[in-house]
Amino acid sequence: MYTDFSEIKIKIIDLRLKTDFFFPEYSCEKFFSFFLIACIKESISILSKKTSLISTGILVNSFDSTIRIVIDPLAIIKKKYNIVIGNPFSIFNSYKDELKISIWNCSNKDFDINPGDKFARLSFISNKRIKFIYI
Repeated sequence: MYTDFSEIKIKIIDLRLKTDFFFPEYSCEKFFSFFLIACIKESISILSKKTSLISTGILVNSFDSTIRIVIDPLAIIKKKYNIVIGNPFSIFNSYKDELKISIWNCSNKDFDINPGDKFARLSFISNKRIKFIYI
């Protein structure tokens, strides 16, 4: 049961999220999560055993320290390419800059990511109901 609300402020930095990539697309509203989209200028090939930093086009602010934020790769990408998200579990109060996700390709195959690809999920875990405020 939810006793209170927590606000998560999201600022869209990359305007393609409003026109081309259609953000947000909730992965499961019950768990307060949505897909992260690669906001990159051109396709990136992440070589085997290498890492890359991927832009998400958003800035996230949460001033509630009781909210746990988890970032994980999409299951199909994780299974097929053995992709690992750098520092996937964190509690933070606010980001001052764009949220960028570190991806490590642990497989023996190269992994291509294209502009607009869904590549991870951002989840908010709380005993409060989450309210997204777009600024």
